[in-house]
Amino acid sequence: MFMEGKRKKSGFSRRSFLKAAGVSGLATAIGFPAVIGRAQPKEILIGSLHPITGPVAYDGLSVANGFLLAIEHKNAAGGIKSLGGAKMKVILMDTEAKPKVGESAAEKLIRDGCVALAGCYNSPVTMVTTQVAERNGIPFLVTISVADEILERGFKYTFRVQPDSSNMAELTCKYARQLADQYKIPLKTLAALYISGFGTSIFNKLQKFGPKYGFEVVGGVSYGFGVSDFTTEISKIKGMNADVIMDTGYLADGILKLKTYADLKVEPKGGIFGCANGAYSNPTTVKELGRLAEFLMDGNYYYNPRSPLAKRVIEDFGKRFTDVRFQSHSVPAYDAALVLIDALERAASTDPKKIRDAIAGTSLKEHVSPGPPIEFDSAGQNKNGMITLQQVQKREIRLVLPDEYSDAKPVYPVPGWSAKT
Repeated sequence: MFMEGKRKKSGFSRRSFLKAAGVSGLATAIGFPAVIGRAQPKEILIGSLHPITGPVAYDGLSVANGFLLAIEHKNAAGGIKSLGGAKMKVILMDTEAKPKVGESAAEKLIRDGCVALAGCYNSPVTMVTTQVAERNGIPFLVTISVADEILERGFKYTFRVQPDSSNMAELTCKYARQLADQYKIPLKTLAALYISGFGTSIFNKLQKFGPKYGFEVVGGVSYGFGVSDFTTEISKIKGMNADVIMDTGYLADGILKLKTYADLKVEPKGGIFGCANGAYSNPTTVKELGRLAEFLMDGNYYYNPRSPLAKRVIEDFGKRFTDVRFQSHSVPAYDAALVLIDALERAASTDPKKIRDAIAGTSLKEHVSPGPPIEFDSAGQNKNGMITLQQVQKREIRLVLPDEYSDAKPVYPVPGWSAKT
């Protein structure tokens, strides 16, 4: 599989990642001051639950690395000052993208003394691991998992930085309508191709918000993990003759779908938009598909290209990790770690209840993603989280909407497959 091959090429292993997770002296590599020459307080154990093997291993590593990098930045800068410079140690456990595996891993991390958990990339895994954390009174920072159901159970210890599925579906529809109006392209209908699981949550929200922005949702086609040929699914979508197609999925399936769209000459007049798509604003897709990736558009979380912090994080990520590239998935993971670090400083304690209360009171102004300060509502959702619209232009991923965060103008309408160079 594509992602597995990428890992073998890098020579990266789960064992080496686990060993690296305890490293705190990276001042030289990342340009942060080190604190030396004094006795250090007890380590603060943080559990990281992400898929580093299996069908979404490449993406899982990008998330796990983003979370780890923020912890290493803080350790290299002197650790948690309110706790006498205590250093954090990240313990990574592989969920394999399987709920039962993730559940067992969460229980072990808590038994081993972790005062907070983070994860999990796959919404079904996050559903069960957050339940374990809630039952044990351990704060859980959702790095990536979009399903709204995660925060609809009244839990008090679960917090999510990334935008939820409602935000992702609504803003993608809004950006599509904004482009249609700006460029005077009459768009009336919308169809969706989506992976089951979190994709179903996205599709349900597209059905809700599409009409608000003038789109009649004429149908949707779902699929499961492991599909090796999308001819049937994409032929169905093409037959709906919708003005716009919204596509939701992961990296490997996204690349295969794009090849199939091109082969079948699927060219709706409003274009094909990624909506919470793991492939459409991913540098691996650009490298893999070349010209076919040109002008892809994706409504998704992303970094703020105007932020000096974001630029520094991307540079340090590239120096620190060779197994995967920095991508959009790394952004909420880094920000989730910033939230935890900020909470530990304000709590001045490793008591999980005090950490939880500090997270609930978060108002974090400096972060990698676009938008206002990170603040949580009563359900644990970042109420200021927002997606942006990205587009591939000249083999680079650019943020094109909203204007206040953009680093390029959109190219619209999107040229057909044969016109891409």
